[in-house]
Amino acid sequence: MSDSEVKSPVADLPSASSPGGFLAFWGVRHSPFFGRADVPAAFLLENQRNVAARVLIAAQDGAPVVTIGGPGGVGLTLLAKWLYEALPEASHHAMLLAPGGPGTEPAALTTRIAAFGASRLGVAMATMCLTTESMRDQMITIAPVLDVLRRGQKRLAIIFDNAGLLSGEPWASYILSVIRQGELIDGVLQFFLFGHETELQKITSSWPRALDARTINIALLAPSEADQRKWLEHRIILAGSDDASARKIFSNEAAKEAISGSGNNLTKLGRIAEAAMIEAFMASSRQVESRHVAIALGHQDRQEVSVSPLAVRGTGLLDLLKPI
Repeated sequence: MSDSEVKSPVADLPSASSPGGFLAFWGVRHSPFFGRADVPAAFLLENQRNVAARVLIAAQDGAPVVTIGGPGGVGLTLLAKWLYEALPEASHHAMLLAPGGPGTEPAALTTRIAAFGASRLGVAMATMCLTTESMRDQMITIAPVLDVLRRGQKRLAIIFDNAGLLSGEPWASYILSVIRQGELIDGVLQFFLFGHETELQKITSSWPRALDARTINIALLAPSEADQRKWLEHRIILAGSDDASARKIFSNEAAKEAISGSGNNLTKLGRIAEAAMIEAFMASSRQVESRHVAIALGHQDRQEVSVSPLAVRGTGLLDLLKPI
């Protein structure tokens, strides 16, 4: 199960959505830090926004291959899904190949394009992590889609989320199995590869050297401390809180300690933050303090508190959340 699919522990709290439960306590509709990747452009962090702008420029310029690499937990999956939605429909069809991506079976794509002119094809490649043969077979399966697209005026953007799953595979054979010679260089097809920077280097080392001069490599850097503070607020706002309340939930000291413990990994920061919010809730504290973060990180023991049986029922829950 990917980080974006991790079930929120809030859902398992006995009274999470009832009056006085976790969600009502913090004034949110759902867990702030689990399961959401459809972040509006206005809530992209500065480093993510800069990369998004460069990727869109590369798309419009017809770059045949664009790699977007970075360390884990900095928002690569978020940007892959954002690009899928953001590419202009007037110029691009978009195909998202990702675990858990929008679900349209490859066999249905040709009919869908012919009948509706669909620009967002939404393929989920469910067996990306299996054998070379299964990947090649799936790429060949979508070849008829490309025949339909060739008769149009749009480019086709094939977006790989978690492209590291291709690492060590014969990348060039995937391309050559579904395209005609010259189409990639001419910009009819565009590949956008999102993944860990070291895994992308392995992938690019196996493709035709002629692509090197036309390939654009973009680095998504780890977010700054200021951006990570904004990220905490943004996630709470997206969960239903108002702006003013979102800024007050984490004290400055608590936010700083959570960020320090996350190692610049937003996924890990979300786990720490949610665990700290649960600790504050159990202690009936309206603000997450540094002591709550310390407990979530395992740096401090929890004090006995006199609350509802929720505290007893929640015992052991936080141990599952603590970062590895």
